[in-house]
Amino acid sequence: MSNTQDERSHRFSQLIGLELKASFARHETSQAEVAEKLGHSKSGYSRWLNAKPSMPMEAMINTCELIGVDPRNIFDAAYRRLIEEMGPANAGERIVSLDDIAADEQSAIEETLRAYRDNPVDLAASHSSHKHEPDPEPGA
Repeated sequence: MSNTQDERSHRFSQLIGLELKASFARHETSQAEVAEKLGHSKSGYSRWLNAKPSMPMEAMINTCELIGVDPRNIFDAAYRRLIEEMGPANAGERIVSLDDIAADEQSAIEETLRAYRDNPVDLAASHSSHKHEPDPEPGA
């Protein structure tokens, strides 16, 4: 990954944290309360919000759902701010763009996401690499 990509991705993580902090204020809660309710240490959660290191996606989703915010709004607002600050990514720096994905592939991705939203356990089980293996013999 280029230095520019590293800078962009780190800044994006910082902006996610800033958007979450703004949401805490709007919903009259504190990051300490959120950390406690999610079972994280206050200091570790604070580091995530400051992108030191970046917040895991699971923690972001759990945070948004806890405070009643659509994670897409956080993500979109942070990305808009990234574009305002750093401009759009150069074409050579992009890994993939939705415009580059064929319509049938986009359809398959959307179908998979819908299936996951409907029942994540069934989807995970249907894609298990072990699903066709026979059960082990007792005592083996």
